[in-house]
Amino acid sequence: MRTNKMLHAMKVSELQEHFITELMTILPEWKFVKSQRLFKKKHGDLIWYLYISCINHDSDFDAVGNVAVEYLSGKERICIVGAELGNIEGCGQTRFPVSSLNEAIDSAHALFKFFEEIGLPFLTKYSQPKEVVSVLRSGGKSAMLISPLINQHETQIKNLCQKYGIGM
Repeated sequence: MRTNKMLHAMKVSELQEHFITELMTILPEWKFVKSQRLFKKKHGDLIWYLYISCINHDSDFDAVGNVAVEYLSGKERICIVGAELGNIEGCGQTRFPVSSLNEAIDSAHALFKFFEEIGLPFLTKYSQPKEVVSVLRSGGKSAMLISPLINQHETQIKNLCQKYGIGM
């Protein structure tokens, strides 16, 4: 009996494929970049990202959602800020378990709902360059959440101020 169950178990890679495919149907207006396992959506000189991390186990995986806003000047990146959805909410890393086809579909919808509730407001808020500059200038936990490399904060502030005419 155990052998029969193992023969019908899906590979982790197949579960991931079903999970991503379900997300693609939920996010039709977002472009999926398979090589980077991310969804992106362009907004003028900004790109919004929803990146999916997979924490693999022997026969299943946990999915984690991360969001980011990238500011561009032409094709050059001038700033990128982002965070993991659970950390944005303040509850720590939030994982969506996938061990079967049904769970792949259910977890994709659960992650999407969490993205709508937590990720989209983050993307909207940090699509305002003045907001990013204000948070980075203030420092502390909020600045570290959106940009954990503190040595880049001054450059990010300078680049955003120059591009958007924000007072230094």
